[in-house]
Amino acid sequence: MRKIFPALAVLLGLGSSVSFAQAQQQADPFNRYLAGIKVNQPEVALVRFASECGVNVSNTSPRFAVGAGSSLTPVRNIAKGLGSLETDFYSTAEVWVGGDRVLLEFWANSDDVGSETRYLKCFSEGKLMQAEVIDWNVSVSQSPGIHAWGYSRRWERSTNGQLQRTKAEFVDEMERSIPRPMLDEEDKKSLLWIPPLGSIGELKLPQSMLR
Repeated sequence: MRKIFPALAVLLGLGSSVSFAQAQQQADPFNRYLAGIKVNQPEVALVRFASECGVNVSNTSPRFAVGAGSSLTPVRNIAKGLGSLETDFYSTAEVWVGGDRVLLEFWANSDDVGSETRYLKCFSEGKLMQAEVIDWNVSVSQSPGIHAWGYSRRWERSTNGQLQRTKAEFVDEMERSIPRPMLDEEDKKSLLWIPPLGSIGELKLPQSMLR
């Protein structure tokens, strides 16, 4: 009977590591995004942002694009499009067009360092009206002691026409507010980064996505 215990302990340990890995994958922001696309279930954050933008994502079909780095190619299926890329640095775009409004969800990821950045942008007649950006630092290891964190910021165009930052906070991988995490010098410098906040023309999206 004693011989069974070590094997049982190994199996239990393996089961714990597999469960943790599965939990990590389910919590990963970009994996959740892809899972939502697969079942046609947009993220809660996107639905809220779309409502503020004046675009109804429930009755509007989006257009997709993927690419290595910032160069994008239109695709019908993001998952299949990503499968054709042989790089750890890639981008995806999902665009909805409603009248003079354009809603964009853009991801720029670097899997080798665990960086995932999501942009939500709302344009009116090509002009950026509001934006939300979360830059996530996702662990590339499977250590249960390391937790993902993100830096979330929001910009809105005021009544005087100026684009102003209206929110800045730290969040976890589920977009819940968290206290400021322990940051190294490189992390602190990354907080000073300002994402592109120009017109829709500056994004150089494929024109087929904007029709």
